[in-house]
Amino acid sequence: MDEAKIDRLARKVGGRFKLASLVMKRLIEINRGSQPLVEPESDNMLYNVLDEIDHELIRLVPRLPAPEDGEEGDQAIDQKD
Repeated sequence: MDEAKIDRLARKVGGRFKLASLVMKRLIEINRGSQPLVEPESDNMLYNVLDEIDHELIRLVPRLPAPEDGEEGDQAIDQKD
């Protein structure tokens, strides 16, 4: 794998940790039966996932913030030792 490509993809998604997270999540999806979004060029799915990221076919979506305590209909349980 070309180190320059990894660096470019890491900058594109916001860092190496986010890149690793995105790759891991996408590989799990594919292992569970999801179809690749690019024509496989290799038997190694890692390279195919990196191509999906490079073509901006997948991205990380930020999670919604957790509901705050006391909001209508929500019950929060704070467990302390």
